[in-house]
Amino acid sequence: MCGIVGYIGPKQAAAFLIEGLKKLEYRGYDSAGIAVYDGNQINVEKSVGRLSALEKKVQQLKLS
Repeated sequence: MCGIVGYIGPKQAAAFLIEGLKKLEYRGYDSAGIAVYDGNQINVEKSVGRLSALEKKVQQLKLS
């Protein structure tokens, strides 16, 4: 099932989006992704499987 979370504001967007997706994880994600605008470009990260895989990827890339 599909779930969408969005955020506009001064906080770290990636962390906020991951937390929002965690609240929807009970729906049974088979994949997840986020897109974050850093002021110059839109960075997109996707991951197959549990949300924890995407969270780990985002932490390693230090997306904000």
